[in-house]
Amino acid sequence: MRSCMKLLFRFIIVSLWIAIFFAFLTTTRHLKPLRQEKQVLNIFSWPEILNPEIVEQFERETGIQVVRHYYTSNEELFVKLKATQGKGYDLIIPSDYAVTKLVQEGLLQPIDPNKLTFRDHLNAKLIHQDFDPNNTYSIPFIWEILGFGIDTEQYQEIPFKPTWKEIFSPSRPNTKISMLNDPIEAIDVTAHYLFDQKDLLSPQEVALIRSKLLQQKPYVEAYAGVRGDYLLVTKNVSVAVIPSSYTLRAATNYPHIDFVIPDDYCFISIENMCIPKQSENQDLVYIFLNYLYQPEVFALETKTFQNFPATTNVYPHIEELHILIKTLDAFNRYSGTFFYTRSLLSEKESRSLWVELKSS
Repeated sequence: MRSCMKLLFRFIIVSLWIAIFFAFLTTTRHLKPLRQEKQVLNIFSWPEILNPEIVEQFERETGIQVVRHYYTSNEELFVKLKATQGKGYDLIIPSDYAVTKLVQEGLLQPIDPNKLTFRDHLNAKLIHQDFDPNNTYSIPFIWEILGFGIDTEQYQEIPFKPTWKEIFSPSRPNTKISMLNDPIEAIDVTAHYLFDQKDLLSPQEVALIRSKLLQQKPYVEAYAGVRGDYLLVTKNVSVAVIPSSYTLRAATNYPHIDFVIPDDYCFISIENMCIPKQSENQDLVYIFLNYLYQPEVFALETKTFQNFPATTNVYPHIEELHILIKTLDAFNRYSGTFFYTRSLLSEKESRSLWVELKSS
């Protein structure tokens, strides 16, 4: 009798474990589709772009999870995208000149303009540019101007003349300059100053660029690039060749700083929304874009990073950004020419020139 009870008890225990095991399998089978249905949008972008508050608000309102991936240069973006053929990324934000390269490599898919609710509000000066004439693959998002940040207190007696001549041959003897720290940008800026718009440079012209940068060097306090804002804040330089957003952020807290656009010509940079060819979540991309480009949402992005918005219906929402609005108005009245940065020399030639300049 006792042995029968033991057998019955063991049978019950084994039966319970079998039941638990099959219940687990059944539950897992039902939960797996739920995990697969979770909507995830993978964005590959610069670190100083897309306010985290906007992203969190979008996630709360839509239930779509946003995963951020970062790059620090267009070259890094290109290398990673080419290595993966864009797989794993749904939305990228390259600069103007990088768009052409990405299109040539077949890494982007066309954008459907009919799915964009904001296209009628895009700034006419930013669309139909040479790097994507019909905006087939790119939509402008934010933009900025490469111009001059100045310490106004150092130019009280002799006003600053906003021309490139004041950067390469200053009329003020004690001028201290924060210069670009990117050889591609510095070479292109110097080439424009010497030869206007040229796409190909002869060896003699490259030598003249090297000579001009060497002549400028005694006035250069630092090759600081975007960190020129710190040198302006600390009054270590009188003028910085710098993108507008960095100067405008500094000017918000330091009234002695101002940003001016060069009278003769300037450079602008546009960061663009593009969809990698291998994106598997195009519908989520359009939901995100239409959310982001709403005027009140875009205004928060503008207030955070002080980049210029690509849509004009944002302006009523950023009226308190006085220096930014002043700069936008100046650009809208601008009669000079604006250009995009070009890589005029090979990477090896640019690096060699730059090393020689800094070590001289």
